[in-house]
Amino acid sequence: MKNSESAGESYSVIVGYGRAGSGLHHRALRDAVRPQRPVLAVDPRPADVPGGRWVATVEDAVAVLKAEGQEVSAAVFHVAVPPDVHLDCMERLVSAGARRFILEKPLAPSAAEARHIADVADVTGSSVLPMSVWLASRVTEVAEELVASGAIGEPVSFHMEQSKPRFRRSVDTRGHGSAFEVELPHQLLLALHLAGPVAELTGSRGWDMPLPVGRLPRMGGAEVRMRHTSGAVTTLLTDLASPVRRRRLHISGTEGTLVADYPVSGDDDFGQVRIAGRSTHTVVADAPLTRFIEQAYAHFDGAGPAPQGDLALHLESMELLEAARAAAAAGIAPALVPPLVPPLATEAA
Repeated sequence: MKNSESAGESYSVIVGYGRAGSGLHHRALRDAVRPQRPVLAVDPRPADVPGGRWVATVEDAVAVLKAEGQEVSAAVFHVAVPPDVHLDCMERLVSAGARRFILEKPLAPSAAEARHIADVADVTGSSVLPMSVWLASRVTEVAEELVASGAIGEPVSFHMEQSKPRFRRSVDTRGHGSAFEVELPHQLLLALHLAGPVAELTGSRGWDMPLPVGRLPRMGGAEVRMRHTSGAVTTLLTDLASPVRRRRLHISGTEGTLVADYPVSGDDDFGQVRIAGRSTHTVVADAPLTRFIEQAYAHFDGAGPAPQGDLALHLESMELLEAARAAAAAGIAPALVPPLVPPLATEAA
């Protein structure tokens, strides 16, 4: 029997209620969608779910939907389990009738497995929206508007840095095999969105993380360089032993350089965009994850286009990441090489 709270409202089902599910998806969902939308959190560990309820398994969630008179195909399933079980989770959900998905990044541990997920979506007619946070960012949007206006002329190079001190988390958790898996997936996706398809991977390196008791292999940072079919070149940098947090994009053009600073944490959701050498800059409120969720739900409701960053773009990004990681593992550069930082990136964040 339906309760009055959920009558007429499709469910949001968050599968995996750990850090990503509770701290990212559910928090953004509460900010973006009407609070009365019913929420189910699926996790084997009992959890306190603000404004919703916990169930242990996917089968339990499907049973709740049916008991409430809800169509499984109308619910939005947030897949926030670890990437190595994304495919199994998706297959179980589509078999139960699910057709609307928001999929946590990365899509899968490998490009081959991600292609299988895309095949599942295609065969079943499912709508799968992968998390594309920086593509939904207002900072990105303002930067694109300035470039389109001709403010810096024709773009010729892009430099994206996402650096932060990540010592303790790297030591305590081994969820990532190298620094390539931490921030670079976001950066590669943004590079493809801004500069277009890649013609050639021109360089890739990674280095160890220095610690008082030695080194943590491959977790210090990574750098990737590539040339796009447009002729523009891109450098992506992540330094996980940085003393400061920085999320900064430079777009250098024939007539100037744009500098975009993204919010560095959830503590302050403002970013800044400026043209180097000019005294003025634009400050924008920016909560990209919430904005992505808003766009995704509007799309599911037939009220807007899908967010930027479809399955095809994510697959291309994953293939590039695999190629870059393999090139670095081949020993192109020694460990503990200081990262390359352009002059503008040394300014105060």
